[in-house]
Amino acid sequence: MALSKQQEKWLEKIYGYFYDDFKKVKKIPAEILTEEFCIAVVQQNDWALEYLPEAAKTGAVCLAAVQRDGAALQFVPEALKTEALCLVALQNNYRAAGFIPEAVKTKTLRHTADAVCLAAVQKDPGALSNLPDAVKTGAVCLAAVQKGGWALQFVPEALKTGALCLAAVQRDGTALQFVPDALKTEALCLAALIEDDRAREYIPEGLKASVDAAFKNAFTTEVLCHARVQQSGSALRHVPEKFKTEALCLAAVQNNGDALEYVPVEKRTEAICIEAVLHGLYIGIVSWRYTRPSGWDLIPDDLKGKVYTKLNLGEKYGWLRVDGVIDSEISSGSGGSGYGIELIKPI
Repeated sequence: MALSKQQEKWLEKIYGYFYDDFKKVKKIPAEILTEEFCIAVVQQNDWALEYLPEAAKTGAVCLAAVQRDGAALQFVPEALKTEALCLVALQNNYRAAGFIPEAVKTKTLRHTADAVCLAAVQKDPGALSNLPDAVKTGAVCLAAVQKGGWALQFVPEALKTGALCLAAVQRDGTALQFVPDALKTEALCLAALIEDDRAREYIPEGLKASVDAAFKNAFTTEVLCHARVQQSGSALRHVPEKFKTEALCLAAVQNNGDALEYVPVEKRTEAICIEAVLHGLYIGIVSWRYTRPSGWDLIPDDLKGKVYTKLNLGEKYGWLRVDGVIDSEISSGSGGSGYGIELIKPI
């Protein structure tokens, strides 16, 4: 059945994504709140479900809302949170994991929730901040800090083990500030300092002398240097030039793609550059809004075309070009976004 003109007018009134737009849902006359209309409302804006009367929140309406955004599960009446509906919500937004009732958590649902949360933090470590402690498992937290050590600040204290904290500081030395004092051993502090010099300010006074002494001896042989970069790729910046072999540099970028910055230019081979991109080399848009330097500039010009083609970077980084032409709609001089565009010479 088609919506009435009155219902269509209300859909226009509540269209938008601002708080005031959501609140307008409360003013919709009760007599036009048919199930079909309510489905149209949440399909247009899933968070509108919060402001619909409880009586209007039918199974079909709630399903439509979580199909659009799984986080809308928080507004679904407890009685309607079935396993099937919760699974749909999880598949659309990992944050739904925090709104699933314990009584509904079957083995299948728990497994799915763990998998979804794990995938979320592997894609973005910051996702851990959006998860309630109840769904933060050791595996999820470890995956988060291995991707971004700074995510340690979102790990519940009860889950902060020595191994997890070590993984965090090996990825980001400044994560040492989030490590409980009881876990700040000489070895852990040394790992943090090797990754980032700024970690020194978070080392307990009683350990600074011994950590500094250990640091001085950490790069005295090629074998020691190789072990260090395997633990933390960015440690390559401390490796003496005489020990920076291609094999050692390769090991460094395989641990952390951003370590390409510390690879001597003459050793930035095609293989090393490819491994750097595959292991997290930051290739981002550089503009007045995004100030972090793009790792793409670290790749020698004569290799950019080969790396681009072999890794099919066009799918993920559409703004990287190979034809030497900047589209007028995205160039900074023609009313576009002003994003910095890196041109890649044809092979």
